[in-house]
Amino acid sequence: MSSARRIHLALAITILLWGGMFVSYAYMLSSLDATEIITIRFVLVAISFLLVFAFMKDLRPKVPKDKYKSILILGALGIPGSQLPAIHAQNYLSPSLASVLVTTSPAFAAVFSAWLLREKLRKVQITGFIVAFFGAFLVIIAGSGTGALAADNPWGAALGLLSPLIWAIFNIVYKRELGHLEPFSTIGVCLIIGAIVMTPFYPQAVQSLDKLSVSQWGWMVYSVLGGTIFSYYLWYWALQRLEANRTMSYSYAIPLSALLWAWVVMGDLPVMWAAFGGAILILGVYLTQRPASVEKVEL
Repeated sequence: MSSARRIHLALAITILLWGGMFVSYAYMLSSLDATEIITIRFVLVAISFLLVFAFMKDLRPKVPKDKYKSILILGALGIPGSQLPAIHAQNYLSPSLASVLVTTSPAFAAVFSAWLLREKLRKVQITGFIVAFFGAFLVIIAGSGTGALAADNPWGAALGLLSPLIWAIFNIVYKRELGHLEPFSTIGVCLIIGAIVMTPFYPQAVQSLDKLSVSQWGWMVYSVLGGTIFSYYLWYWALQRLEANRTMSYSYAIPLSALLWAWVVMGDLPVMWAAFGGAILILGVYLTQRPASVEKVEL
C-alpha cells in the first residue's frame, strides 16, 4: 500500500472510531453527566499512557527542552479547551445546531494553516470545503429527527464555536511546533497534561464511578482505547505527513460516521436525506484531497 493510501486509511479509521464516541456517550449519559464522562475518560487515558511510558522505554516521550513550553500550553489549553465548551454548549443549544457548529473546525483550520503554516488553498479545495460542509449539514439535520435548528442562546452559540476553534488552533500549532516529534508519546503527554488540568472535576467523577453498569464500562473502555489513544495516534501520525487543512477536512465526515454507528448499534435507520448528504460530504472531502501532494516521511 502506498504512503498516501496509508495516510488516508489512517484518517478514515480515526473518523470511524470518533463516530462511535457519540453512541458510547448515548449509552453512558443515562448514568453520568457529560463532564463526568469526559473527566473519567481522560483520567483513564492519562493512566494508560503513564503505564505505557513506565514499562516500555522505547515509547517514552523524547521532547526537546525548547518544546516544553509548547507542549505544556497545548496540553493545558487545547485538550480541555476543545472538549469542555462543546459539552456546556449543549446546555443552551439544540443537538442539531451544536453539531453544525462543530463542523466549522476545518474552515477555522484552513484559515490558520494559511496564516501559520503558509499552506496554500486552491480553488478546488475551497469548493471541497463548501461542498463537504453542506453535506455534513444535511447529514446532521436528517439525523436530528426533527430537522430543526432551534433559535438558541447566543452564549451557547459562542461556546459551540469556541470548541472547534480551539480544536483547529490546537492541530495547527501542534503541527508547527511538535509535528516533527514521534506522535504517540507526544500526544500522550498532551493528554496527560489535559487530564491534570481537569483536576477540579475529579471528586465528582470519582463519586459517580459506581453508577456505570458493566456494558457502560465497556463503552468507557472503547472511548479510552479506540476513541482516544488509538484514534489520536492515527490522527497525529497522519497530520505529521499531510497538510493540516486536508487532514482537518476529514472532520466533516464525523456526523456521517456517527449516523452509521447509530444505525448498526442502535438500529436507527438513516433517512434518505442523510444518505444524500453523506454522498455530498464524501464528494467534498474528495475535492479537498485532490490538489496537494503528500509529504514523503519514512514510516
